[in-house]
Amino acid sequence: MATATTTTTLPTPAWSMGPLSAKHVHKLWNPALASLSSEDRVLFYRYGLGPKRIVDTPIIHHAFEQHVRNQPDALAVEHSTEGQSLSYSQLDLRANRLAHRLRAEGIQPGKRVCILARRSVPLVVGILAVLKAGGQYVPLDALTIPDSTLSYVLNDAKPSIVLVMSEFVPRVTTGNVPVIDLESVILADELANADGSKPVDTTSPTSGAYVIYTSGTTGVPKGVDVRHCGVTNVISGSPGNVGMRPGLRVGQFLNIAFDMGAWEILGSMYNGCTLCLRGNTKKDWIALMKTVHIVIATPSILTCHEPAEYPNIMNVIVGGEPCPQALADKWAQFTNFNNCCGPTEISICNTVQPHLPGYPLSIGKPIPNTNVYVLSRDPTSTKPVPIGETGCMWVGGVGVSNGYLNLPGKTAERYRPDPFLGGNAMMFNTGDLGRWRADGQLDHLGRADDQVKVKGFRVELDGVSAAMRTHEPVQSAVALLVGTELWGFVTPSTLDLAQVRDATAQVQPYHAVPTQYLALDEFPMTKNGKVDKRALVVYAQEGGKEDTNPNGKRFTAPSRSGSSSPTRS
Repeated sequence: MATATTTTTLPTPAWSMGPLSAKHVHKLWNPALASLSSEDRVLFYRYGLGPKRIVDTPIIHHAFEQHVRNQPDALAVEHSTEGQSLSYSQLDLRANRLAHRLRAEGIQPGKRVCILARRSVPLVVGILAVLKAGGQYVPLDALTIPDSTLSYVLNDAKPSIVLVMSEFVPRVTTGNVPVIDLESVILADELANADGSKPVDTTSPTSGAYVIYTSGTTGVPKGVDVRHCGVTNVISGSPGNVGMRPGLRVGQFLNIAFDMGAWEILGSMYNGCTLCLRGNTKKDWIALMKTVHIVIATPSILTCHEPAEYPNIMNVIVGGEPCPQALADKWAQFTNFNNCCGPTEISICNTVQPHLPGYPLSIGKPIPNTNVYVLSRDPTSTKPVPIGETGCMWVGGVGVSNGYLNLPGKTAERYRPDPFLGGNAMMFNTGDLGRWRADGQLDHLGRADDQVKVKGFRVELDGVSAAMRTHEPVQSAVALLVGTELWGFVTPSTLDLAQVRDATAQVQPYHAVPTQYLALDEFPMTKNGKVDKRALVVYAQEGGKEDTNPNGKRFTAPSRSGSSSPTRS
């Protein structure tokens, strides 16, 4: 029997309905904006409030089930390197059978299921089964997660069940928590022709969909509790659905424990696409990219590919780290290219820019049902800064997650009541610096905690990276403080590093121009497809020598003579 469709949308205040004026804002005076001019109060809401949009299907698996009914024989998932594929009806049958097992074990809303797996068809079955049972899945990439982190997450997430692919079962020791061999039970249910009917649905839009554990680069990993309504707000329409629709092929390239990996998997299933799983070699990756229509990636991943070689790709969106203007311009000549921004805590992304070649790259505008505020850099303050000034980006709206598992102090620090909407609305401190432009788009200006001291001056590392990228041949750039030296890392290795230094000096004062440079063929990357800054620090500490990095080229900038005062531009 079909499930009744539920709708959800963020309540929209009166001042976002139609054109804004100082008169409207005066009538709806908000004391939280007392520090702003009347003009900036208007722009605060005009720029910061995304458009209102109703999400007709706010529960992830309900949309999947609609496609099962509408296109049962369409290809839902394929793993060509392993010769496996399932239609929508076949995937639904397997997921329903497993969901009945999970429900019998007590899985319902509020219960979590860890899934230790690699990129595979059984993984997709497992994810849908957990959602259909009403549970919240916790994806763990068995190929990249260390045993120490696995043990920590299994203890912290407090799962009711652990689903594990057969080859990784020996890695799991959970005490009294049941461990289910994923492939074995899928096969057993198939041989027994087990009940494949849809389980009684108990999920609501605010039920937990997944928990993503952050990388833990600044400490132990934190589990982020993400809701169905936050995810579906992104993947149900433009721009967050990246043009997904039935008949299109979506690449599953990213780490399965990364929220951009969830974007690929859940977005494809929600929109009736074919999810195409890549193999583990570079050759497999390239071969799959030549067959898909939609790519979600980090800029570091996209840098390794030439768009002219992939005429099949229709839509691309990048996020997770700063995107070079040159990369965006190049890809936007061949495909619909989008740059986005947003941490796991606000459900995938909060702003998107559909990029046009040559237009100044930004992170765009708030997506529907999402609010972005530029507030004081003081983490204890929520005072707005004037339009055009740099501040810390906070995000409100339906995408704000429930917070961190078992960390009430950290949750209270980063999640606050939204004083600009009122009611029960919450907002999240992204820790990113931003500034509103005159065109109503946001410039991303690095991390609020990415500030270092160089020669007694405060330096924004992301600003230095951006300055190095102004030298057109630079593909990627990262600035890091290693010891007392400011280092600039760039690709490719053929760059003239003196010219990179000179271009940087045209933008930054002398104290923010790296004194040491290392050019590489390509940057090392983390399991999530971002630049591995720890590895770059090791290269620097080892002197950038050829024996530690055979494809690297080192350059030391000559010492400056004269005054120690910053140069003027």
